[in-house]
Amino acid sequence: MAATGGILCSAIVLFSCSKSGSSPNPGGGTGTDPDATLVNLGANIIIPSYQSLATSTVALDAAVTGFYASPAAGTLATAQAAFKSAYKAWEACSGFEFGPAADASLTTHFTNSFPTDTVTIKNNIGGASYAIDGLGNFAAQGFPALDWLLFGNGNDATLVRFTTDSHAAGAKAYLTALSASLKTKVATVNTAWSATGGNYLAKFEKASGVDAGSSLSLLLNAYVLDFDVNLQNYKIGIPIGLYGPSVLPKAPAKVEGYFSALSVQLLVAQVQSIQNIYLGGSGSGIDDKIVASKVLYNGGSLNDAIKNQIGVVLTKMQALPDPLSTGIQNNATTITDAYTEIRKLTVLLKVDMPSALGIKISFQDDDGD
Repeated sequence: MAATGGILCSAIVLFSCSKSGSSPNPGGGTGTDPDATLVNLGANIIIPSYQSLATSTVALDAAVTGFYASPAAGTLATAQAAFKSAYKAWEACSGFEFGPAADASLTTHFTNSFPTDTVTIKNNIGGASYAIDGLGNFAAQGFPALDWLLFGNGNDATLVRFTTDSHAAGAKAYLTALSASLKTKVATVNTAWSATGGNYLAKFEKASGVDAGSSLSLLLNAYVLDFDVNLQNYKIGIPIGLYGPSVLPKAPAKVEGYFSALSVQLLVAQVQSIQNIYLGGSGSGIDDKIVASKVLYNGGSLNDAIKNQIGVVLTKMQALPDPLSTGIQNNATTITDAYTEIRKLTVLLKVDMPSALGIKISFQDDDGD
């Protein structure tokens, strides 16, 4: 994971050149000629990512159930390890907020709203009436809420919360409700994509072209939003106080995965997913469409510019101080350096890439980009 920038970029170029099945035009296939990029991304990137997430949330729920039945140091460690695996698996799916995921509001409400609302969680544990999936509870659920419950006060205090504390029964009930809800929602989206469930994959493959309702448009809008808003703004910009046109107070406690100190691993996993989607794994990816567009950038190909900048950002993510919150408190220059490279990639993904493909980015952010 700690490859140098030069080695990484060289590997990317060699990897991309070895692929076959590039689309003959930027827009992709027609009604009788399937779009190779959509077919590959759907079957070989999106579905496996959701399957992995579904498997990991089942394992997490089983570990939480075991902890509920017998809260002790060993069962807590098992639940914490399962949580980390599931959270990292989530990063491979966070860029797919369209179709079944949008229908379930998987990203926007139920999975990764951070920083979590600890006041609401404490009230719920203390006996307040709540609906685990209610909109009023969206900031007190998902991975961030589990992050606080399983790691928030150190292992000794966590065990007290679930054993001898006066609200231990409420804490155990809330923890299991969160885990079960997460498992159910992920399973719903996973099933909706599968051939034996809702078979959204077939619809995704057939909706070719570049119009607003096309699969490529839906995918790229979600893909760019995930990088621009979720990673650039919320995971880095706000914690380091550089969100939008104004310099704000630093907020290290607002990083993703704050209590489990998982922030850097989550960032690396997300950028690896961004890279995987762009390159298409071993098949046709977004890069093939950019190559077909023949668009240039600063005298070279736009595709090379995007690939190389993704590689630069990934290398910067891998070099971040861990835990990230401590690095922010200590004014680590590696974090602001990474943010500078992230913003460069944002422009390439949000402006140059859609322009080359004839795709309109329709979401609006408020950070001044």
